[in-house]
Amino acid sequence: MKIGWVVPGFSAHEREWAIPALDHFARALAANNRLVIFALEYPYQPATYSFFGATVHALAGRHRGKVYAPRLWANTFAAMRAEHLQQPFDVIHAFWVNEPGWLAQTSARILRVPFIASVAGGELIALRALNYGGQLDWIERMMCDQVMRNANCVTVGSRYLQTIAKKWRADISVLPLGVDTARFTPRARSESAREIKLLNVGSLVPVKGHENLLEAVAQIPEASLEIIGGGFLKKDLARRATELKISARVSFAGKIAHDALAEKYRAADVVAQSSWHEAQGMAILEAAACGCAIAGTRVGILPELAEQGGAIVTEKFASEELRAAIKDAQARRAELGTRARAMVEQDYALNVVKEKWIALYAQMAQK
Repeated sequence: MKIGWVVPGFSAHEREWAIPALDHFARALAANNRLVIFALEYPYQPATYSFFGATVHALAGRHRGKVYAPRLWANTFAAMRAEHLQQPFDVIHAFWVNEPGWLAQTSARILRVPFIASVAGGELIALRALNYGGQLDWIERMMCDQVMRNANCVTVGSRYLQTIAKKWRADISVLPLGVDTARFTPRARSESAREIKLLNVGSLVPVKGHENLLEAVAQIPEASLEIIGGGFLKKDLARRATELKISARVSFAGKIAHDALAEKYRAADVVAQSSWHEAQGMAILEAAACGCAIAGTRVGILPELAEQGGAIVTEKFASEELRAAIKDAQARRAELGTRARAMVEQDYALNVVKEKWIALYAQMAQK
């Protein structure tokens, strides 16, 4: 099959991990299919290049500003049309149902190609207190409404997000992105001393709920916390850690190489999620694949792991509940880790999920 992806950004070369979940998926999909990727914003320079067998067209829209949007849209359609004339697409697939989805939908309609849209972030969310979510912007609302209404198929990565997406249409398919279970693997480890080593992986932005996590850590004297990820809240969070008198127990690692993440997961006693929203939560699946004990908020994929005994989930977004979940996960670390790994192998492994996506692509191609 010839499959077209429209994404906000993609890795500039084979050694980069811009959006790791998409990189892994692209590598797997391109092995037996013709995959063409249209990256709207990143890389920042226009280019066409190969990525493990896939062809990537970088449209370089981000650094030019919003006034450039009509030109970006025209360039994207021209590139998609040229590819289609060279060899027709069987299906076009957009990740994110705002601008990527709107562009893909418009192009697919003109080219008469079936169109799949995947809700991949906060496009359908409006968290005003956090200034987060696509529904806070009227242009994004318009784009999302059109895409959700007109796509041949809409997918989400979790049942949590399916519930939200059903406000737009009833037929929402749950089909997550997969995790590379060869890269993210468990290792045998001895029981640690009294200290609880906590790990959180996520950008330092309000929607990740790090303040609640810091307050939870303050209630667990034996806990240390490492936060992996960059963002504009680093100074504020460091200041909050100082106010809570836990700065000696909290470290901010910043962004680290994707290749180094597995070792970080394996070294942790508990991986904690404090987010107010997650579309899916790849960090949680990576941690589960590494056999970690997981505790956190009831968003993204985490509730589904918890339902089958693979994680501990909170009922409310409160530091006290997060503290209790972390303590429970630590006490049941081996049991939770074993169950989480088994669930990933069965339902979320890249090779398993890839076959489900290929089946969906083939089904849509018949429309």
